[in-house]
Amino acid sequence: MKQRSLGRCGIMIGEVGLGCEGLLGKSVAMDEIKTGFEDQLARLGTDYLDIGTIHYVDAMDDWQMVLDAGILDYARKLKKQGIIRAIGLSSHNPKVALKAVESGDIDVLLFSINPCYDLQPAGEDVEQLWNREKYKDKLVNMDPDRARLYESCARLGVGITVMKAFGGGDLLKAGQSLAGVALTVDQCIAYALDRPGVACVFAGAHSIEEIQASLDYANSTPAQRDYAEALASFPRINWKGHCMYCGHCAPCPAGINVAEVTRLLNLALAQDNLPETVREHYAALPHKAGECLKCGECEKRCPFEVRARKNMAKAKEIFGN
Repeated sequence: MKQRSLGRCGIMIGEVGLGCEGLLGKSVAMDEIKTGFEDQLARLGTDYLDIGTIHYVDAMDDWQMVLDAGILDYARKLKKQGIIRAIGLSSHNPKVALKAVESGDIDVLLFSINPCYDLQPAGEDVEQLWNREKYKDKLVNMDPDRARLYESCARLGVGITVMKAFGGGDLLKAGQSLAGVALTVDQCIAYALDRPGVACVFAGAHSIEEIQASLDYANSTPAQRDYAEALASFPRINWKGHCMYCGHCAPCPAGINVAEVTRLLNLALAQDNLPETVREHYAALPHKAGECLKCGECEKRCPFEVRARKNMAKAKEIFGN
């Protein structure tokens, strides 16, 4: 029986091992890409991969090269043959990632997600942006391009696999974090998993101990995973009015899942027309926004001062109940 492959293996425009030496490089030459991909299959002892990933697509020119060089066509062919089961793409740039996702060809997106990256403007080098002195004392808020990307992936059924959940470890150290506050491993993983469209987190590690710290998330308590108050305390960041889907608004006296209604509302507002999938998910909720008592209990508990009652009224207007 052939071995099943896991993770971020596949067709690559970057981070690709070519030939027996296993050298890393970036290439759009189809002969090199095909050789590299076939070498991966041989090394893994498999005749197919679950996800074939086109890597390192961080600029619009990169995405255009994927189209012009025939890389996407090659991925489509492999998928049709069953050699890969899904087409993936990795990027650090939300605008580029959104362009690829909206093409309809991408099934899985490998994207860098953590609270501080979500506050950065779009760029081709997220690590460079992270370290820029100009952001040191600047009050910033959620990057709308990233929010739009996550919501689009959720709407289109593109699963996001997360890289850089810990920001290369910087987010775990107050002295190195852009926020000036350290988060825990559990909080970082929980934050990433709560973003719309996210399916899983690829946790990087330098040691067995760091791997175990990530595995311990499976047995962590809700209190250990709770990142809301930590984010609200970030000294240079203003999250006011932005729903983080953290669930602090619960319980609702009317039984409404306020966070989920807000998530579906944001998905709906991102489109000119209400997507049928969003309408169906809303219809399946046991309690709708129209049942809101306007008591304001959810708003009293929200660390981010989200106007939940206004959101419930808007959701009733859009969804009809």
